[in-house]
Amino acid sequence: MFEIEAFDDKVTCVKTATEMAGNAIMWVYSYLIDKTLIDAGCGNAKEELWAYAREVGVDRVYVTHTHEDHVGTCALLSQQATIFARENQIPILKDPPEKNEFFAYVWGSIPPVSKIEVMPDDFSVGDMTFEVITLPGHSPDLMVGFYEKDRGWLFSSDAVPLPSRKRIAMDCENVVQIVSTMEKILDLNLEVLFDAHRGPVVDPQDYIQTRIDFLKDVRRESKALHDKGRTIDEIVSHFSFEAPWYMEMTEGRFSIEHLIESLIFDEP
Repeated sequence: MFEIEAFDDKVTCVKTATEMAGNAIMWVYSYLIDKTLIDAGCGNAKEELWAYAREVGVDRVYVTHTHEDHVGTCALLSQQATIFARENQIPILKDPPEKNEFFAYVWGSIPPVSKIEVMPDDFSVGDMTFEVITLPGHSPDLMVGFYEKDRGWLFSSDAVPLPSRKRIAMDCENVVQIVSTMEKILDLNLEVLFDAHRGPVVDPQDYIQTRIDFLKDVRRESKALHDKGRTIDEIVSHFSFEAPWYMEMTEGRFSIEHLIESLIFDEP
């Protein structure tokens, strides 16, 4: 699935998803500013995004991180645009890992990208200058975001969890670091948070703080239970978090246990 929505006269939301029963499983937002694209969507909508990119003349793509829902069209886009990624992300894009059947269905595959440039510390689009800032915690390839200070804009990718009450985590996530990153974002006093799954969030302070408060509360309670000798399974049962329908199909990539273990044992 593919949709275009204008945010304002500068930013266009470019939405990609896999269709199931006529609906998007989960929208992924890329953002077009002039001819610069932030992230490249999921592979299952790559033909639609590629056609749109040719129509509007995309000539630069900046990658936030290498999860499959953000880089699925990079290989096609590299035929006409320069792909920019962090130096440590480049080997992953050139030789992407295979995903299991579930993730291939939900997002699609990641075709190898042969032509990639190292991302600079900042870049300009028209009269806007974007600082590349690290947003660690969600992805081991050290996810980045793009901060336009004068407008109070941050293109934050997956730095702020979509659910206000995050109940599962990926095996690669440091959830305590995610909280620290959200606090760093909060200090920016943003006007707009350009999220990769929610879309643009205007005046996002309460939106971010709600997620920080919830995870801090779960961490505090989890650590207290662990100190009393409770096992991870017992702590999971204590919270009564329900696993989503697809959990087993992720083959351990997502779980409630990952969330609790990270909150107890990880540090920023």
